[in-house]
Amino acid sequence: MKQEILNNKELLEAWDWESGRPTGVSITRGESYRTGTPHEGVHLWIARDAGDDIELLFQHRAKNKALYPDCLDITVGGHVTFGQDKGKISKEALEEIGISVNESELTDLGYCRFEDKTDDYHHREFQHVYLLADQRPLDSYIFNDGEVIGLYAVPSLFIELILKKDSSMIVEGFDGVMIIKRSLSRKDFHPMIFDDRMKNYMSVVIRSARELVRTGKVTETMFQI
Repeated sequence: MKQEILNNKELLEAWDWESGRPTGVSITRGESYRTGTPHEGVHLWIARDAGDDIELLFQHRAKNKALYPDCLDITVGGHVTFGQDKGKISKEALEEIGISVNESELTDLGYCRFEDKTDDYHHREFQHVYLLADQRPLDSYIFNDGEVIGLYAVPSLFIELILKKDSSMIVEGFDGVMIIKRSLSRKDFHPMIFDDRMKNYMSVVIRSARELVRTGKVTETMFQI
């Protein structure tokens, strides 16, 4: 774990791990990772119609990121700062991929309880997961904050395949300058995607994304604290 994460002074709100509720108490991001104090995170997956399949957009994390640099990850993700009640995912979407998100257009999948403990840190988070069906071209996205350096449109069938075993596929992406094609395999993605703890998460996201793109709605609540 990089010291810059443990020393991060960004204020988050502590949540109670048992009840899954916010406490109204602030804590720095670094302290939350040192002590295992739960907090709220936000995830946004953007899905696109690709004819016989749908695609999920994966952000390309910058090579200077403290955690998991140069990996493909959730379209948009971040922590919720202390006192932020509205626009939680909108702020992250604008900063990371340069789009204004109307939260009324989002599909709210609820919360997923996540825990990751290593010798360096103890990360506990209630991840608030959203879906957005959006057909805008890849080269219309803008990477504002230097933390994201590209987006890749990854077919859902390929995601399901590499969740089971390693494989490769040439996928279209955008690096902030031009549309590119790149061969992707397991090594290119955030390793947590393949963790057993994420099996249900990824299954729900893929199934819900397909339903949203095909029918315009998701018919069941997917995540619960």
